[in-house]
Amino acid sequence: MSRILIIMHNYAGISDLIKRNLKDLHYDNVDFMLYSEEKFRYKNLGEKLTNLYRKIFLGDKKYKEKLRTSFIENTLLQKARNLPEYDTILMMTTEFFSDEFISVIRTKTKKLIGNHWDGLKRTPNIYPKLKFFDKFFVFDPDDVDEQKNIFFLTNFFFTFEETNDSAKIENDVFYIGTYVEERFKALKKISENLSLKKISQKILLFSWDKREKDGEIVFTNDFLTYDENIKWVKSSKALLDLKLKEHNGLSFRFFEALKYEKKIITDNPHVKNYDFYRKENIFIIGEDSERELNNFIETSYFEIPLEIKNKYNFESWFKTLTS
Repeated sequence: MSRILIIMHNYAGISDLIKRNLKDLHYDNVDFMLYSEEKFRYKNLGEKLTNLYRKIFLGDKKYKEKLRTSFIENTLLQKARNLPEYDTILMMTTEFFSDEFISVIRTKTKKLIGNHWDGLKRTPNIYPKLKFFDKFFVFDPDDVDEQKNIFFLTNFFFTFEETNDSAKIENDVFYIGTYVEERFKALKKISENLSLKKISQKILLFSWDKREKDGEIVFTNDFLTYDENIKWVKSSKALLDLKLKEHNGLSFRFFEALKYEKKIITDNPHVKNYDFYRKENIFIIGEDSERELNNFIETSYFEIPLEIKNKYNFESWFKTLTS
């Protein structure tokens, strides 16, 4: 069996979920290298004292972060140089890794594959790195350029075994996201509209800054675990998705809805281009009539054929990347 290495940032614990799904599928040939695995430590007492001086007397609170970034880069480079050769190396969250690091990784495999879960326009520092990859997969069709080895691949839903407890429906609509000013205005308007229509909602926004509840919108500075997130997904009739203006790709929210047979309300009209789109299941803000929203929430979910559904599961995604 081919030997595979996955390199990524463990943002929100997603690498743990990938490991969990690989284990469930009996993949025992996959290793991981994670960004910032080791806890930062000063090289010596002098470096620590310099940081203290700059922080107290110069008001430089970014110096430690520069040291930390340098520490991570040096640690990664040392690890990369000591790696054995792999049949395939798969890299996600490429924007976190330097050209020098990727160039070393390039020497450790005959097949270096990238996968990006965001629009390339939001992370333009990736463009110069594309030259290192044999194939680079993106989730936004607008970013595809096959002549430059940039290919299309959607996000996915996990398939590892879960508890089969059926969650009691507690809300009509569930949304979780990170505070982004441009999206917040739209979210607030949608939330107010849901309230007017007596549609119950659970809306959680992550923000580093402490913020008071705004209407039905609750702010938090704690990351929800995957299991906590899925609990809210299961206990809601529909999920809300808001896209960023920089890309038209489909978020993970669509594939969670597909897995758990939840309806979805979205402002991304490009979902109509996908084979799982059904008007009964997906309400497009700005196109579908708001007068039909209550009826949309209350009517039954239209079941999607298994052969379509399975195209978007974790195993299909992983095989596409590594085949």
